[in-house]
Amino acid sequence: MILHSTNGKSPKASFAEGIANGLAPDGGLYMPDTLPRLPQAFFKNIAEMSLKEIAYVISNTLFGEILSSSSIKKIVDESLNFSIPLRQIRDNIYVLELFNGPTLSFKDVGARFMAHLLPVIVSQGSGHREIILASSGDSGGAVANAFQRASSTTVNVLFPRGELTTQQISQFATLRNVRAIEVDGSFDECQALVKEALLNDAISRGGKLTSGNSINLARELPSMVYFFHAYAQAINIHGTDAKVVISIPCGNLGSFCAALMAKKMGLPVKRFIAANNANDVFVEFLKTGGFTPQKALITLARAMDVGNPSNIARIIDLYGGNLSLLRHDVEGYSYSDEEIASTMKETWNAHSYHIDPQGATALRAVNRHVNADEIGIALASAHPAKNAAIVNKVTGAAPIMPRELETEFNRQMKIIKIPATPSALHRIINN
Repeated sequence: MILHSTNGKSPKASFAEGIANGLAPDGGLYMPDTLPRLPQAFFKNIAEMSLKEIAYVISNTLFGEILSSSSIKKIVDESLNFSIPLRQIRDNIYVLELFNGPTLSFKDVGARFMAHLLPVIVSQGSGHREIILASSGDSGGAVANAFQRASSTTVNVLFPRGELTTQQISQFATLRNVRAIEVDGSFDECQALVKEALLNDAISRGGKLTSGNSINLARELPSMVYFFHAYAQAINIHGTDAKVVISIPCGNLGSFCAALMAKKMGLPVKRFIAANNANDVFVEFLKTGGFTPQKALITLARAMDVGNPSNIARIIDLYGGNLSLLRHDVEGYSYSDEEIASTMKETWNAHSYHIDPQGATALRAVNRHVNADEIGIALASAHPAKNAAIVNKVTGAAPIMPRELETEFNRQMKIIKIPATPSALHRIINN
C-alpha cells in the first residue's frame, strides 16, 4: 500500500512509514493512493458472515500484500473479541451499538486493531514507543487501554480542561504507562499541539512519536469494518434489496471518513448522513463548499465539539475535491442541544432505551430524514453511562453503570496540567 499526503508536498510513503508517525512531513494526512474494490462474491455472502469474518476479508484485501493470512487472522481475533449488535428501535430504524468493547466506545475498534497491527509492521527501533493523541471524549481511554499491556509503550493523552466526564478521564488517567495531560484549552488546541509535535518529529526523522488519533491510518482503516457489519446485519433482516442509510455523529470526522472509504471499496449503502451538533463546520462545507475552521462551542454532545476537524482533508482528497460527487453520497444536518436532548428523552420515554448524546444526534437525523422504504441506522458511539450525569438529567432515569466504569472510577487518577503551548508539551514528552 502506497500512501500520499493530502497536502501533496511530501514524498510518497509505504504503509509502515506512514503509520510510524501518522502525519506527513508537509503537515498533511496520509491517504492510500488507491483503495481496492471488494469482490462481488463477498457481498453475496456478507449477510451470513460474522464480525470477525467480515473484518478478515477487509483486512486481507487491504494488508494482504504486507502481512500473512495467519498474522491478519491473529490481529482480527485479538482486536474484535466483542460484539457490535444492531438494535431495533422501531419499524425501519436501528441503532448500531458500538459500545461493547473494553472501554465502552466505538474507538475500541480502531484502537485495538492499531495496537496489534503496529508492532507487526513497524520496527520499534530503540525498544520504546511513544503514542500521542488528543481526546475529545473516548479516544484517550480506548488507545490507553489498547496499549496498556505493552510495557515498552507510553501513551500521551492530551485532553481539554473541563470538557471530558470523570468517567472518560478515569479510563486513561488511572492506567500505567499513560501520561494524562490536561490542557488549558479546547480540543482543537490539543489537536494542534499533537500535530506540531508529530510534524517536528517527522521533519527531524526522530521516529519517537506515533499518532494515536484517527489521523493515523492504522486506526482509521479498521473503522471501516463496522460499516460493513452494520450493512450485513441490516440485509440479513430485510433482504439484499434493502436501501440502507447510515447516520454518523461527526466530530473529528474519523468515522465519517472511514464510512466513505468503505463506500469506495464497494459498500452498497444508499447514502450517509453527517450529523453535527452546533459545531457544524462540515455541514456548512457540504452546503457551501467552503471550509472555515471555528472556535468550538461546548455542547451537550461534547465528544463532537470540534471546530477544525482533521479528517476533512481526507474526505476532500478521497473525492478529488468534487463537491457534487460528495453530495451524491452524503447529507448533512446539525442540531441544537435542545434537539439532541429531546431525542434522548423521546427515545427513553417511547422505547425505554438510553442513548448517549452523540448517538442521539445521529438518531435524530435518522428519525427525520430516512424514508419509509429505507432502513435507517444510527451509530451509538458510547455507552450512555459514560455520560451518566447528562443522560440522567435529560431523561430522568440513570443509565445502568457497567462494572468496567465502576472499577476505573474508584482508582486514583494521575493528571499533568499544562498550558496550551508547544514548549509545555515538549517538556513533558521529552522528560
